[in-house]
Amino acid sequence: MPALAVAVGATLLLLLLPQPGSPTGAVVAVGALQLVLVLSWSLGLDFAGLIGTVLVGAGAAVAADVVVLRSGADPLGPLAAVVGLAVILSFVHQLSRRAPRSGVTESLAGNGLLAVVVVAASTFLVLFQITDGPRLLDRSAAAIGAAVVVGHLVDLVLPYPAITEGVPRGLLGFLAGTAAAMLAAIDRGSSGALVEQLGAVILGGVLGGLACLMAIGASYAAAERRGVAAAQAGIQGVLPIVAVAPVAYFVSILVGS
Repeated sequence: MPALAVAVGATLLLLLLPQPGSPTGAVVAVGALQLVLVLSWSLGLDFAGLIGTVLVGAGAAVAADVVVLRSGADPLGPLAAVVGLAVILSFVHQLSRRAPRSGVTESLAGNGLLAVVVVAASTFLVLFQITDGPRLLDRSAAAIGAAVVVGHLVDLVLPYPAITEGVPRGLLGFLAGTAAAMLAAIDRGSSGALVEQLGAVILGGVLGGLACLMAIGASYAAAERRGVAAAQAGIQGVLPIVAVAPVAYFVSILVGS
């Protein structure tokens, strides 16, 4: 239930705050999602080096957002550079920890993944700034959010058939979430043209399926790691949404315009 509430809140941020003509709302929405991940990551997944993880994650998030807002027509290259620099800083952080340095390998992997997902969130800003970007972001966010929310809701009531023992996620939730993403993408379409509706179905199916898979993966992590329950809820609610952002950008360009 807490993860479901976080997913609803994250979806509403992406749907309500971004406004055409100004990037402020989109930046606030994306920044809020990045902040949730940065603050929740070590507490929720029990990685060592809390302060360093927060600093690396926050630095990667701020750098990625600034790069997108200041870059020209192609900010994706600089975003890759931000990920690379964040991974290097993750190495430095782990190697500079005081002895005994327990869990270095898993903490390094966790820091690297955090850097990737907070930078991935900035891709929503890239999508927002292209031609017809606000509409494409709205449709993508609706599809991704519907998939995550419906998937959590179905699994809250009927996690069947169970995908793995000990994790309350089922195949029914995956299928329902993917279908909900398709319906949301169609509903957010600007016309009833057959070609556009077909593009909406493809967009919703791809983004919905991936978001549901990421949500299941986040639930795996929450079930296997000993962490603070509230932080785990934040990760489960936000991670599936931001992790799919780069795919939303590319699929929107292909079929959404």
